[in-house]
Amino acid sequence: MQLKTRFIFLIWILLSLTFLEATNHKWVAFFAKETGYTAQAYDSRGDWRELMDVIRTRKSNGYEISSLEYGAGLWFVVFSKGTPYSNSYLAKAKNWDTLVSLYNSNKKKGYTIIDIEYGHGNWIVLFGKSTKETTQTLAQVRNWEDIHIMIRDRWKEGYDLIDIEHGKGGWTALFAKGTGYSDQRFSNSKQFAKVMEAIQKNWLIDNRLINLEYGYGRWISIFAKNTLYKEQGYIATRDWSDLNDEILRRWRDGFYIIGIAEGW
Repeated sequence: MQLKTRFIFLIWILLSLTFLEATNHKWVAFFAKETGYTAQAYDSRGDWRELMDVIRTRKSNGYEISSLEYGAGLWFVVFSKGTPYSNSYLAKAKNWDTLVSLYNSNKKKGYTIIDIEYGHGNWIVLFGKSTKETTQTLAQVRNWEDIHIMIRDRWKEGYDLIDIEHGKGGWTALFAKGTGYSDQRFSNSKQFAKVMEAIQKNWLIDNRLINLEYGYGRWISIFAKNTLYKEQGYIATRDWSDLNDEILRRWRDGFYIIGIAEGW
């Protein structure tokens, strides 16, 4: 009897841990008014080739890719009309050297980076033409402890922080000049509850959330003043499919998606 009782107890522990892990998982969508967007749609696919088919269809209907996220085996793409850029497309890079080469070759063609995502062993870069950023640069550090130094140094050079992604054992950041932002702030936490607190505190002083990312156990929030956004909101759900009704409700209220994040 004792062995059976212990076995049942171990099964209960494993099921409890699995349940807790599932309840901690989050898909987060953040929204804003005054984005300049005039229409929006989104799609998700587990297969990259299927995703490319979806993108071609959306592009043929006048949409541009405005946001990209990879999580839980899914690619989640947001499409928008009224973006400040055109000719958006996605490109892959296997490593840092390939990523830098890809950026430099596209810069010569008049493209700038709109978004960077890491998923399924690749850096995925969203490029577009005629964005408001005038100068961009990429930077990478291996250790989290070096991120603050990297950001501080770029701020001193007049750059604004646009994005941070974790992949291939390091942290890659995108910076830009000419954004019009001021009073940039950067925060991180291993707990999503702390992220919500940071968002509320920044909203109280008129700082707007311009990016939210998750990597290597950390939620990373980037804030700034002088954005287009007059009003913001966000939703967090355990499964991406649970976002559907909330996204429709936000659209009806005049909000548009400005970013998607996935984490724990």
